[in-house]
Amino acid sequence: MNITQLHNKGNHLIIDGISTAKIESKEFISKFLTRTTKQIKMKAISKPFVLHHKAKVKSESGITGVIILAESNITIHTYPEKKQIYLDLFSCNEFPIEKTIKYIVKELKITKYKKKILKRSIKWNQ
Repeated sequence: MNITQLHNKGNHLIIDGISTAKIESKEFISKFLTRTTKQIKMKAISKPFVLHHKAKVKSESGITGVIILAESNITIHTYPEKKQIYLDLFSCNEFPIEKTIKYIVKELKITKYKKKILKRSIKWNQ
């Protein structure tokens, strides 16, 4: 399925995957968020906010990052010990879904993933 747009109300892309990139690096995740914002032609209204969470169990430790967009946000959670990433890209504007997936897969060196695309809109019953 080659989806480019869903409905003119914005898209919500969710990707869960296995990554061989430097997902343990706050700097790498920060740059990824900035580059992805530019790639999808959105406007960042914040700098990337990236934290390292050190859990009691090492495999549960990881990086969480977010960038706020005029159009909504991008968030990512990584678990480097497991090589796992969980990414949400929500925008009130349309963006090229398949092209964006290919870009994310390449940038994060994703070897295996699941994706979900949500149609975001509200139909009010009046």
